[in-house]
Amino acid sequence: MEPASLFIVEDEAIVANDLKETLMSLGYAVTGMTKSGEVALEKIGETRPDLVLMDIHLAGTMDGIDTAGKVRTLYNIPVVFLTAYADNALLERAKLTEPYGYIIKPYDDRGLQSTIEMALFKFRADERVKENEALVRSILNINPDPVFIIDKDTNILFLNTAFSEQNAQAVPTTSPPHLSSLVTSGLISPALLNAVQEHFYDKTPYKFEEESGGKWLSHIISPLSDQNNQVSRCAIESYDITDLKKRELDLTGMTRQLESEKQSLALFAAMLDSMDDFVAATDMMGNIIYINKAFRERFGYSPEDVYTKHISLIKDPADPFVMDTNAFFVDKKRVWSGNVTLLNKFGIRIKTLLKSTPVALDRQNICRVFVLRERLG
Repeated sequence: MEPASLFIVEDEAIVANDLKETLMSLGYAVTGMTKSGEVALEKIGETRPDLVLMDIHLAGTMDGIDTAGKVRTLYNIPVVFLTAYADNALLERAKLTEPYGYIIKPYDDRGLQSTIEMALFKFRADERVKENEALVRSILNINPDPVFIIDKDTNILFLNTAFSEQNAQAVPTTSPPHLSSLVTSGLISPALLNAVQEHFYDKTPYKFEEESGGKWLSHIISPLSDQNNQVSRCAIESYDITDLKKRELDLTGMTRQLESEKQSLALFAAMLDSMDDFVAATDMMGNIIYINKAFRERFGYSPEDVYTKHISLIKDPADPFVMDTNAFFVDKKRVWSGNVTLLNKFGIRIKTLLKSTPVALDRQNICRVFVLRERLG
């Protein structure tokens, strides 16, 4: 493993050389030294060290704090400040550059090494966090549905691209905006705000649907746990399910209609079963699709015996009345009536008065109904 590379920015040559010798004895590589902030920016850009040791007080127009800020902005390289003394105002300025540590002069070797190692470790950890956050942001931005992330105080930490694009004119500009501001702007409903507040600390995602603004929305409120397995953030994702809900409502209506029709059919079948006449229905080719109770009992056939079979099954071959296949091709529209002798399952002749009527739906004949009344004597 290559040693960490360091760059020294120190305006006192003796201190700088002594620091260089110490760092090299500790196993670090020193890529350069300078006493000027302006030169430091140029050399750091060329050598790209792992860490910069920056004296706060420098020669030239830029002090160490100004230089550290530019190093962070231009190169994203961690800076550790070197200082013998700094007043509170100077330290407050230094904090704004987000340094990774301070080394107080005079320093000892152990303290110097500890500060450098901690700074390098913290910077690498921060970079991993940034990479993970960038990956999460990329994934969330790919999502075509609106997503936002809030903290435990319901401050909005992130709005994905889909949310921002769909609500470009109304997204709050305050940083960070509060979740309630989305309600004020009409971007989310009060019901969603209440659900988030109520289910923020749930251990599992909470899902609910609502009708809002003329649309049906499905919301998923997902807890996000920190390294201590404590819920510290929450992701809210919303799907537009208007079309799905419409199909569900249409399907519900169709189901109710079918149920109603089913009940009507059951009632109709019960009425037919209460008749003394023998009733049978066929398709337009003459194949049996229904027989009533009287037919079943008098002719001895069960539905399984005759369904899909031609009605000529019960015709007496000696009877001249036509019920064969050709009749269903030649005479589709006319009402048939007359006296006919039929045979039951056991070969017993049954004399009947027959009437057969085609049934039309939307001006199209779909089946033929036979009503047979037994003639006695």
